Amino acid sequence: MSDPNQQCPKCGEALKILHSGKHSFWGCSAYPGCTYTRSLHEKTDFEPQPLPGQVCPDCGAELLLKKGKYGFFVGCSAFPDCHYMLDPNAPAEQNAPRCPVCKKGHLVLRTSKYGKSFYACDAYPKCKYSLHDEPVAEKCPECGWGVLTKHKLHGRESLRCPQKECGYKREPI
Repeated sequence: MSDPNQQCPKCGEALKILHSGKHSFWGCSAYPGCTYTRSLHEKTDFEPQPLPGQVCPDCGAELLLKKGKYGFFVGCSAFPDCHYMLDPNAPAEQNAPRCPVCKKGHLVLRTSKYGKSFYACDAYPKCKYSLHDEPVAEKCPECGWGVLTKHKLHGRESLRCPQKECGYKREPI
């Protein structure tokens, strides 16, 4: 697929979408005579911006608003020595249920690199516990597991124990 509105800055020919393995990019239609390529995704020059009065809870350095591959996030200015990051669009962790495995982290909403949503412990990589359904901070009455999950089936919502061997299920009130 070529785009007659976009011309190669090197030779003036039309640009077309080229593919190499899993990657796609704009390339000159005069290839191999012209080897000009450009990313499909436009990159903007966004300089990290300091957040006045905000310090990293891990190392005490200043926090910055940064733009990455998946959008905006708050990160430590001491990167790569400190890897603290906070997603400004993430829900507040005060309401997030505590992780039943490590009992230190909270189960927060995450997105995989493929765009699928899931809930995982924010103490990752120390704790790798994750769930597909939304967790509820309520112990299972049968097995005592620390959370239940909201499960929708045929338009009806129920609470279930995420432990496969338990099988507890109830309709929410």
